[in-house]
Amino acid sequence: MKRLLTYFKFNKTEQNGFFVILVIIIVFSIIYSLVSREDKSDPIAHQARVFEQSFHDSTDAADYPNKKFKVADVHLEKKVARSDPDPSTDNNVVDTKLFYFDPNNLSVEAWRELGLSDKQIAVIKNYEKKGGRFKDKNDVRKMYSINAKLYKKLEPFIRIKVETTGPGTIAKTPLLYDKFETNRAELIDLNTCDTIALMSLKGIGTILSKRILKYKEVLGGFYRIEQLKEVYGVTSETYEVIKDYITVSNLEGIKKININQIDANSLGKHPYLSPKDAKLIVNYRDQHGNYANIEDFTKIGTLSDLAIAKIAPYLIFENDSR
Repeated sequence: MKRLLTYFKFNKTEQNGFFVILVIIIVFSIIYSLVSREDKSDPIAHQARVFEQSFHDSTDAADYPNKKFKVADVHLEKKVARSDPDPSTDNNVVDTKLFYFDPNNLSVEAWRELGLSDKQIAVIKNYEKKGGRFKDKNDVRKMYSINAKLYKKLEPFIRIKVETTGPGTIAKTPLLYDKFETNRAELIDLNTCDTIALMSLKGIGTILSKRILKYKEVLGGFYRIEQLKEVYGVTSETYEVIKDYITVSNLEGIKKININQIDANSLGKHPYLSPKDAKLIVNYRDQHGNYANIEDFTKIGTLSDLAIAKIAPYLIFENDSR
């Protein structure tokens, strides 16, 4: 036992050092407990600081599409959210995402994206429950829950589908002007549009709109709207929503490849051909002479019919009338 106690004997210098360290530990423990108690006493203020910091960081992002608010507006937004406004106003709208829509049987979530409050939506849904239908844009304007300012913002995006006529019903003959206005306003040409036009479509944001235009450049242009599904990020659900609002009409602007002059490296950069396919195409041309038409591609033997059909609109041949 005495031998064990010898390990716990300190000289004068070691004793002084031990007490100094002990005092430092006690002081830091007291300071930490005071700071922790101050944070716990006001958790709401702490959460508010975290929220304001995260809100500030999000508004400073370079790729933020709708940078409308400042950090100073946070308190104003909170007041608006707690208020109980009249359903005919849209003052409680904080952020909106405009897109083409049919107001008939539109989901609650879609109405919210358009900027309507729950009370405004409730009025519309109650109207539908009683058998109400929106036959034209004026029916939307007549809803007392949608004021003139909100209607003016939504009006360009309202697209009411014409109901199919059944037995005993008389179809309304659309005026020529109506046809022209509808086609011109609804359809977005994928070969001539810009990112702003693409972002007006539901489900298409800043990044995806840029990706679509980039893919168009790599392809040389779209010749069918179904090619939009080849863009990374365009899901089947998104395509089904927007397919009725897009078109491909400017086929003359598609960039063509002279298959009898291009080299294998350049040809392999097209999305529809792999570098291996491009090399086979050029080697066959060098061995058997120039291609006369697209049917000559079937003689290569390694290209599938689908690959040939997809690349055909982007090729020109000598003596080709295209």
